[in-house]
Amino acid sequence: MAKSNSNDEALYYHFEDKLSLWEYIVYGFEQLLVMDSVFALPVVLGVAFHLPSANLIYLIQAVLIGSGITTLLQSAVLLKLPVAQGIGASITGVGVTLAALGVSFSSFISSAIIAIIIIGIFLIPFIPSKTGRKSIIEYLLVLVRDPQVYGVLITIIGVVLIGNAIGLINDSGYKLLPDIGAIITIAAILALIFVFKKGILRFGSIIIGLLIGAVYSYAAGIMNMSKVISYPIFAFPEPFLVRYGAQISSVGIETAMLAVFIATLMLATEAVGVYYTVGDLDHVKVGDSRVRKGLTGEIIGSLIALLIGGMSTTTFAQNVGAVQITRVGARRVFTATGILLVVLGLIPKIGAFIVSIPDAVLGSAFLVIYAMLLITGLRIISGMEWNNKNMLIVAISLAVGLGISSVSAAAFTGMPLYLKAAIISPIVLATLVAIFLNLIVNLIPKWAKRKE
Repeated sequence: MAKSNSNDEALYYHFEDKLSLWEYIVYGFEQLLVMDSVFALPVVLGVAFHLPSANLIYLIQAVLIGSGITTLLQSAVLLKLPVAQGIGASITGVGVTLAALGVSFSSFISSAIIAIIIIGIFLIPFIPSKTGRKSIIEYLLVLVRDPQVYGVLITIIGVVLIGNAIGLINDSGYKLLPDIGAIITIAAILALIFVFKKGILRFGSIIIGLLIGAVYSYAAGIMNMSKVISYPIFAFPEPFLVRYGAQISSVGIETAMLAVFIATLMLATEAVGVYYTVGDLDHVKVGDSRVRKGLTGEIIGSLIALLIGGMSTTTFAQNVGAVQITRVGARRVFTATGILLVVLGLIPKIGAFIVSIPDAVLGSAFLVIYAMLLITGLRIISGMEWNNKNMLIVAISLAVGLGISSVSAAAFTGMPLYLKAAIISPIVLATLVAIFLNLIVNLIPKWAKRKE
């Protein structure tokens, strides 16, 4: 076991340090607790597409396995940085919009597979290994990384997913016992967040609070455990067409393709930004070669996740925050996290347990998750330079993104399906507007001055 010898260094355990088996398990589990979205987002997606409970349970299983495999690839084989991978929030938000347009879940997954393959073929090969020329993905990162753009993206994702969380809470209308469960869940989560600043109880506040809500629900007789009892302890994943059916239509793929492609690009671009942030924690240079390997891991991992019926993954920024708090940066800890994710994914009873929790209790926990995501977006926006240009970029982008949901679908009659889905999606529309405005008023004038 190796550790830092200087108290002045940021990390207690560095990227390549080796720990004991027990420490790998404990720290790996701690990082797993931070990844509450791998349990929450599949539920949001499944409910939006009205998946039967059996398929929703399987979706949770597939997301866990896909996230675990990608985390293993990135931490141990390709990227070799302390990162964790999980289902992307932007692709989930776009999926919610596509579900409202009547796109089948199999068509949605097929579109995501096509998008991943296109990005893998056309983007990764153009990442230079020895030249000074920027890659396509780095140009995209330049367009997105400014606070007035990236903050809008995170904020609008939070708003969209908060709406879905509220929908879960109110799904069955007013019912006293489930609503009490929702209040207990939120109170437990907030108590853990306020009392504990770090450690398992702080990082696991969402999951622990949800478990407390589940215990209450079972005691109150509003949680049916029959699915948990009937489902097997162990099960292998299967191809998505076998599980969800072959309801794939060319119209569905055409409708979904543009919005899904843009969302997938957002995932890849966001991942590269996290690579650089992680590298800075231990003064490790993230060069072109490592970025290429990292994106290869994103592509391979997402493709595997999609083929078994999960969803595209991305690098989770919240785990970087956990590394900063714990000062445990050993990448093999995340390899342990990946193994734990795969093991949990092979146990269908996990998904059955989550699906058995009353919607109001689930929704209350999800509400806290996405409210925190919303705050993260606003915090990012607060870091921008506060001038009239940037304030207008944020104001107009958020106004358009939030306002589009109130426009009647009849207003888009006759519009090409692929364009309709991209415009109706608040996440895609708000981000594109922010990118365009920032390009016009900030980036192009800045580039023009450099050439003078």
